[in-house]
Order: sequence, then structure tokens, then C-alpha cells
Amino acid sequence: MLTAAAGCSPDNRTNDETKPVCDGKLEGDAFATLAGDGGITEEQLRKFSPKEWTAAGSCTLYGKEHAVEIDYLWHLDSIDDLDKYRSPGPSTVKTFKVGSTTGYLERTKVHVAKGNVNQNRAWLALPCAVPGEATRDHAMLEIEVKEPAPARNLDDSLNKAFVSALTIATNYLADDVFTCLASSSAATSGSASPTASSG
Repeated sequence: MLTAAAGCSPDNRTNDETKPVCDGKLEGDAFATLAGDGGITEEQLRKFSPKEWTAAGSCTLYGKEHAVEIDYLWHLDSIDDLDKYRSPGPSTVKTFKVGSTTGYLERTKVHVAKGNVNQNRAWLALPCAVPGEATRDHAMLEIEVKEPAPARNLDDSLNKAFVSALTIATNYLADDVFTCLASSSAATSGSASPTASSG
């Protein structure tokens, strides 16, 4: 599946002034909140630098007890059904807006050796031309912030942190890196208001 490489936004230095978030591209307290007590202690990049088109990228932030991963991935209508990325699923807990795009906060079950456990993730997918292409109708950029399983129970603080982190990542990836016009009104502060979803 085709996806794209990009990087995080300017210098989120949470508790440790020497550690940039996602190579110094993402800035916001939400990432420290998601990493848990003590904030971020380590960062791992995997093609999360937008120097060249690589179709996908991710980075992981580690705290003492928790971790959070920021991913982006391209979906093309030639290899994917784009409609499935345009509506909430049965595991959606909240919906919210990032600019003109709807984001979803989900609590899903994943299978591990000990059985089924929960995973939390916030994600959105927006129409966005592959770099170098003029038409955005045939491609979609998915951006995701997720807490690996087993995930914590979602509360107001975590809900807000997921929404804020996804908004910040979208501002950087969709606006600054790939210039997806659909997201151009996303708030630069990273604030967004989650609302209850019926889906």
C-alpha cells in the first residue's frame, strides 16, 4: 500500500529540554500527557522526516510507563476503498473537527498472546494529492496518533490529549509538508473540541 514520509513540527521539548519530539517538528504538551507521568523519555523515528517521498512514516514517543505513536499513510483509490475512511466505525468514542476534516477517537480491541486488550487511537483521513500529482480525489492521507495495547482507560485528560496531538500532527503533515488544502483551516494551537459520536 502506498504511503508518504514526513516529519513532526518545531521543537516540542516537553520535560527534557534535550529531546525534540519527532525530530523537533511537533510541539505541544499533549505528547507528554500521552507518554504518562514523567513525560517523554525517548523518541524513535522511522522515516518520519519529509525529505523525500516514501509513502509512509511514523515516530514513537516513550514515557516511563506508556508510549504513543504518530503515523501517516497514503491510501490510493487504485489499491484501496477510500469510502471506508470517511465515516466512524463501531469502536468510535468521539468525533471532532480538525479544520474541515472529521477526526475519530476510537477504542478498539486487538488480540495479543494473553487475549483481547484495548488500543486507543485518534485518526483522520483527508483527500490529498500524492506529491507531484495535481488531483487529490484519488488519494487520501491518513494521520493517526495511537497508544499501543494494552491502553489506558480514556478520561477527559486523555481525550483532550489525543485530539490535540492529532491536530498538531495534522497541522504539520497535511498543511506544512503535503499541503492538503482540505486541512488549511486547522487551528495552529492544536486545540479542537471533541464531541460525542453516535457512530
